Amino acid sequence: MAGFGGGIGGAGSVCGAIAGAVAGLSLAYGRGKPEERDSRNLFPLCSELYRRFGEEIETSRLCREITGVDFGTSEGVKAFYGSPEKLGRCARLVMKTAEMVREMLAREDAKPAGDS
Repeated sequence: MAGFGGGIGGAGSVCGAIAGAVAGLSLAYGRGKPEERDSRNLFPLCSELYRRFGEEIETSRLCREITGVDFGTSEGVKAFYGSPEKLGRCARLVMKTAEMVREMLAREDAKPAGDS
């Protein structure tokens, strides 16, 4: 999962916390085999996660905007890892995103069977 960091391998794109959260939701609700179907809950949950991230955690969903650095340069990488503020901000948003997903999964697990 470390490859999600820096906006997918340092590309500065979608926040790795979002990508990791979608991966977790996909493990919980995606298909296990190609011939199986994804749970009909998967896309709505991923959409909810994306929306709520932008409303509750960060206004941007792009790593380069959240961190203010260009991970494609050695200077950008040094600026990020040399800044306790930037590292702390990312750690906090990862924790908040993980907690959001935990709450979403608990909510879904509490629903009666067939009530999706």
